[in-house]
Amino acid sequence: MNHMFTFAVRRVLLAGLIIVVLALLAACEDTPPASEPVVDTAATPAAGAATTTTGGAPAPSILPTATPTPTPLAGRIVLWHSWAEGDADALAAILAAYQQAEPGVTVDTLFVAYPDLAQAYADAVAGGSGPDLVLAPNWWLGDLATAGVIQPLDDLVPAADLDSYWPAALGNFVWQGRLYGLPTNYELVSVFVNRSLADPATLPPTLDGWLAQAQQAPTLGIGLYNNLYHLAWGLSAYGARLFDDNGVAVIDQGGDAAGYLAWLRTLSETPGSYVDPDYGMLLDRFKKGEFAYFVDGPWAIDELRGVFGDALVVTPLPAGPAGPAQPWLSADGVLMNPALAPAQQQIALSFARFLTTAESGALIAGLGKRLPAARNTALGDDALLTGFAQQAINAQPMPALPEMAQAWGYGGDMFVKAVDGAADPAATVRETAALINDATGK
Repeated sequence: MNHMFTFAVRRVLLAGLIIVVLALLAACEDTPPASEPVVDTAATPAAGAATTTTGGAPAPSILPTATPTPTPLAGRIVLWHSWAEGDADALAAILAAYQQAEPGVTVDTLFVAYPDLAQAYADAVAGGSGPDLVLAPNWWLGDLATAGVIQPLDDLVPAADLDSYWPAALGNFVWQGRLYGLPTNYELVSVFVNRSLADPATLPPTLDGWLAQAQQAPTLGIGLYNNLYHLAWGLSAYGARLFDDNGVAVIDQGGDAAGYLAWLRTLSETPGSYVDPDYGMLLDRFKKGEFAYFVDGPWAIDELRGVFGDALVVTPLPAGPAGPAQPWLSADGVLMNPALAPAQQQIALSFARFLTTAESGALIAGLGKRLPAARNTALGDDALLTGFAQQAINAQPMPALPEMAQAWGYGGDMFVKAVDGAADPAATVRETAALINDATGK
């Protein structure tokens, strides 16, 4: 094509375009007729159009901002545990559910026999290896924290997320003011009732009323296992506590621990009732229908359900003169290796939190027949687990103190002396506090 001809054509077209633009500008200066509404285009911007302020600066977009898609987790973690039988079934189901939720994460598990797990884990972590997570009871918490082989979680789990657990279960994993684990399940004592001997609805609301009922007939008797864990609930009912927050034994200061010991002695002298350190004897007598009430934990459910069937009920302990009975609650939970890199920490924490949700708790309850620590867990139609969960409303964490090593012996002896001997309850309480504090250097 002739380039000069092309250039001439372009000049003609350009001149025509300029004339059209000038005509349009002149038309825009005319005021529109009054009968035609003036549309406020700022109030109704076209879809996708950017708006401006009066100063000419771009105005904030009124369109919704897209939410960033979280990066899927990817990696591998290792979990050590000693869960067997129904517990193992629950864990397998939880692992399968987690795989669906986080397909990029592989969880390898290793079963270690319960007596060996704590030492094996501590040795492995101290040696620079070990699993990412371990399932462990709160009994081991003090030793593992002192050895520096578990990770504090205070800065890793938002405080608001901790409200989903039973407070006493979560408290089991606090050591010297720091949180070291998330609870999976818990145990505590409550009252088993043989409905063929006593109507649970007639259980008196107070300990004095309960004692008076037991005195009416041997078949309305009460069986109590005489050890510290099984009897600690009565201290709070009488306004007493074993330790203060600094680990000083204060059972002789405030409240009426001596009054509780006197109540136990009177009960033990009541025909058909027992406060005895022979657990097997108590369990056997209850199974034979010799007394109506037995204070024990969920570990006895399967055996007692096999004997009583639907005649077995669990109901909360009666209150004392100072308030509700608060049994010690002990828990199992998941602990983290402190040597993990931040990215590995994130993956491990993802599974730890999944393991302790209400959804996982339903599997722990349904397959493991355990009490899940997530307090919004649906327990299904298991009325016995529901009974223990009602008791958990009034429970306290088992003291997580180094001084408990001395309390088990001296505290247990206090109950035995008061019930089986002629020891004065008040003097026995004072002696117990002194023995514990001497042994712990307080």
